[in-house]
Amino acid sequence: MKTYELLIAERQPTCGGKTPVRSSILTVTTDDPVAYVKALEPNGELKVTESEDGTVIVETDHNGFWVKYEFTED
Repeated sequence: MKTYELLIAERQPTCGGKTPVRSSILTVTTDDPVAYVKALEPNGELKVTESEDGTVIVETDHNGFWVKYEFTED
């Protein structure tokens, strides 16, 4: 299994001066970043891209709000 730094960026409704995007960073171990996201978002339609540096980017819609998962291998 590979270890990735996972950046999750979630768009949230603007309310009370909060930042419209909430971000979190995790360290995860997985063989397949897309399967990892499918387990978190079983009903979401996933858009998968890979950047030139090998970062796997998975975008989806979660309850009407955009979420982006970026997996960068450690």
